[in-house]
Amino acid sequence: MAEAAVIAVVSPVLKLVIDKLDSRFWEEVLGSVAGVHSNIERLRSVLSTINDVLDDAERRSISDKALTGWLRKLRDAAFDADDVVDEFQYEALRRRNQRRYQLIGTVSEFVSPNNQIAFRLKMVYKIKKIHKRLDEIAEERSKFHLAGGSTPGRALDRETFSIVDESKVYGRDEDKEKIINFLVGADDCNDVSVLPIVGLGGVGKTTLAQLAYNDQGIKEHFDLKLWVCVSDDFSTLRIINKIIECETGKRCDLSNLEAAQLQLQTKLSGRRFLLVLDDVWNENQAELEGLKTLLRGGKQGSKIITTTRSSIVAGFMGTVAPHELQVLTMDHCWTLFKQRAFGPGSKETPRSVEIGKEIVEKCRGLPLAAKALGSLMRFKTEEAEWVHVRDSELWRLPRNENRILPELQLSYDHLPSDLKQCFAYCSIFPKDYEIKRKKLIQLWIAEGFIPTMVGDMRQEEVGNHYFNILLWRSFFQDTSKDEYNNIWSCKMHDLVHDLACSIARDESSIMEVVMKRSIPDGCRYSSIAYDDAMSSTNLKAAFKAKKPRSLVLLDQHYHQRIDIKEFVFYAMSSLTHLRVLDLSRADIKELPGTIASDRPEITRLRNVRDPMEAMKANLESKTNLRYLSLMWNNDSSTASPVEEAEEVFDKLQPHSNLKELSISAYPGVNFPAWMTRTVLASSPIRNLITITLGDLERCERLPALGHLPFLQSIDIRRMTAVKRIGVEFYGDGGIFPSLRYLSMEGLSDLEEWSMEATTAGESMMAFPCLETFFLTGCTKLRVAPRVPPSVGNVRIEGDRLLSAVSTGGLYKLRDLTIWNCEALLLSSWWEWMQDITAPTRLHVRGNKMMCLPESILQLRMPSCWEWMQELTALTTLAISEDKLRCLPEGILQLRMPSLQRIELCCTNFKSMSGEERDKQQQPPSFFVNVQNLEINFCTELTALPEWLGRLASLRSLQLSDCHKLMVLPDGLQCLSTLQRLSITSCPQLERRCDKDGGEDWPKIAHIPDIRIWPPKVSEEGRKKNSLRSITRSTRKLKLTNCTGRGG
Repeated sequence: MAEAAVIAVVSPVLKLVIDKLDSRFWEEVLGSVAGVHSNIERLRSVLSTINDVLDDAERRSISDKALTGWLRKLRDAAFDADDVVDEFQYEALRRRNQRRYQLIGTVSEFVSPNNQIAFRLKMVYKIKKIHKRLDEIAEERSKFHLAGGSTPGRALDRETFSIVDESKVYGRDEDKEKIINFLVGADDCNDVSVLPIVGLGGVGKTTLAQLAYNDQGIKEHFDLKLWVCVSDDFSTLRIINKIIECETGKRCDLSNLEAAQLQLQTKLSGRRFLLVLDDVWNENQAELEGLKTLLRGGKQGSKIITTTRSSIVAGFMGTVAPHELQVLTMDHCWTLFKQRAFGPGSKETPRSVEIGKEIVEKCRGLPLAAKALGSLMRFKTEEAEWVHVRDSELWRLPRNENRILPELQLSYDHLPSDLKQCFAYCSIFPKDYEIKRKKLIQLWIAEGFIPTMVGDMRQEEVGNHYFNILLWRSFFQDTSKDEYNNIWSCKMHDLVHDLACSIARDESSIMEVVMKRSIPDGCRYSSIAYDDAMSSTNLKAAFKAKKPRSLVLLDQHYHQRIDIKEFVFYAMSSLTHLRVLDLSRADIKELPGTIASDRPEITRLRNVRDPMEAMKANLESKTNLRYLSLMWNNDSSTASPVEEAEEVFDKLQPHSNLKELSISAYPGVNFPAWMTRTVLASSPIRNLITITLGDLERCERLPALGHLPFLQSIDIRRMTAVKRIGVEFYGDGGIFPSLRYLSMEGLSDLEEWSMEATTAGESMMAFPCLETFFLTGCTKLRVAPRVPPSVGNVRIEGDRLLSAVSTGGLYKLRDLTIWNCEALLLSSWWEWMQDITAPTRLHVRGNKMMCLPESILQLRMPSCWEWMQELTALTTLAISEDKLRCLPEGILQLRMPSLQRIELCCTNFKSMSGEERDKQQQPPSFFVNVQNLEINFCTELTALPEWLGRLASLRSLQLSDCHKLMVLPDGLQCLSTLQRLSITSCPQLERRCDKDGGEDWPKIAHIPDIRIWPPKVSEEGRKKNSLRSITRSTRKLKLTNCTGRGG
């Protein structure tokens, strides 16, 4: 079933090769060799021609085996073409570097004239060979009559209906009850409410919607029930036509949206309706919200259920929190399987039950899989057939016996092409493997799956966005988070993993000791699930004559480590197409003498005790080395002695071409001399762009970095022995001229730090270009460093560091994160932010805030309120701010699940949510769950918002001293949940709410407890009994400013 998915790998690779050829870097390598230019131009032309028909090939290949074979040949050729182009690129870069550093007197054999000619001839031969191969593939395409350009996506027969056989549904009683409670919930005056049901494909979302739709109580509760299958062909006009068809039972084919919506309104008007929008894929917010707008107008209490695989759709469509449907228990899955596998006439034996339960384990709780496998086994009568299914990977089953993965592949089909290859790459991890988020993103980047820049987003940010999309679309699950609530790792459902394997096919492989099949020749991405029995010999044999681009040694948590030193030498010298080589879990006791990988990681350095072994690595001669990661270990019990570790580190000096350096768990006290040189010309790290230092628990000082002219990023974590940051960090008066990113985390003993550098006796402000500054976990730092005015993104932790940002001058600040700062409760702290007008995000975490300081409400930052959603314990919010004229838009858009009480006291309030917003019927998300609302001393407020009558959870409304408040909203009369209304010193409302003829009395007559003060009494009673009337009803009495004399 994965044939169509082959295209996901072909298209990006072809595009990559075309882009590389367009850069014309090959000209400096091949020079004027006869015929080369024309050959390369023809190669580029044929690649472009093939690329133009891939869209049509994808659409048609699912049912065309010959076309599938053509795509496979094209895939292999595309990879080989990329390998050839990479050889050019490598040689071009090598020559540029040699020219740049003018290696006089040491002319290598590589650049001798004879070898240049030999290289050119070799590459000309390879170009002609790959060109001939692609020409043949291009000629074959003619027999498939493929159309160029983009073509419509393949049609999918996914129409669903509302009928369900409840006798064949198991394990969903509790879910059904929750859905029904939502449908009949008391929110009669609320605008149409939307409940999304979200979950993995095949988990039973449609079935759950059917169960609720057909409940007898639901049939009696709603005047009209409608079921529409939306699927992936999202068109507002088409959906409205289908709704009308469902209501009339007749075909509706209106071509004008306005005419369609007018007819829809006539069908819905005055009727409480239930609408199910099944299988929604569209993630366009504007289109989804436009559809919701057209579905208003039914009777109070109308409801919508939408089913989707995407959390993004759920977020845009839902007016309440989505119902996240989970997988079934194994017992319920077994019941579903057994119902189909052992039907009438089938003989159930102890052996078949035993094997059947093992087959059901493959389902991992997915009901679609249980039903499909049960149906598959229904007519398999031989035990061998059952054993075959049990022992087979589901993705290897014949297509006509497998309807599970085609269902899941629909989610894959909706991914952008870049994300398709990112997902397929995940097949290198075994089932139930904990995938580290950061590591996965690094692998994607190394493989070239992530664009270098998207707008102003760096590769890591783009990769993180890709990861989140796969998570939101249910490809990833079981996430674990760190102490800051950031996702650390995830897993894949077993069947989603099967989907990834079905897409990658032979391009991906997991090397195991006991393998049922050898590593395919076309394998490009491989991992090693190592075992104690593994050796360099069997690993070399497994990868001989292969062309892997990724080779990752997986952490299987075995007790023993394996020594595969020979294989490491082999991989680095023979597997020439590697982009990723991660052997961080190997027990490497000696360093290889040749390191030419793009991003080498030298790990387990604790095992290297002899400095001469480190010297053999000869890193200083590796002119092409751009990235270097040096890792010791975090286990202090096995750490190298200090002096020994320092001597080893000293011998690992890299070539000055190095751009990125990462050092982890180094057990020494001092950095090597080559990291502390302040004379730029002699510093081997003078061209460094990025440096990362982590878990260096004995180092007491930071290396000299301030003088490095190209350094843009510093990430320092858990250097717990550093007590002060002084002049040594700045490197003889350096000011970090290019640094843009600085993060210091977990320097728990740091007490002093000056961000000023000294040059020729004069003090200068360092970090003139700094944009991002993170300072967390530095609890002993006595004086916060001054943050440069260029910074736009700040993260700080602890009250002592608040002054780092509150001293003013940060006019470019756009993103501020504050952790664990009790001083935030002081209104005065926020005043410095009044001058910040740039679009800014504010994140406040772990501060245990139960109320908000007044000054924060004056901030003019449209998106600074998202952090409030993390205040999950916030039940009461009091806002008292005279400068506010209405609530900030950023607050109105928040969803606060625990917020039950809001108190407003804002004397200059003109409206609650803005004049235009107050006229709308749909309440802001912020107020949806509010039960008690108090509006006091809003003396400029003339009207309450119309949406107030749609607050389905509102139990109590208190209005006090709102002297200009003229009228109550009409919707209040339908608010059946409102139990108490209190009106005090609102003279206009007092008159309108008079029981005897007041205009607003019909709006409030249904409320059980109405209290209006002062009460209406006769003129005589007002004169004689005013004090008695007061004291009789008084429960609390507060007297202030009583200056008269006592008797």
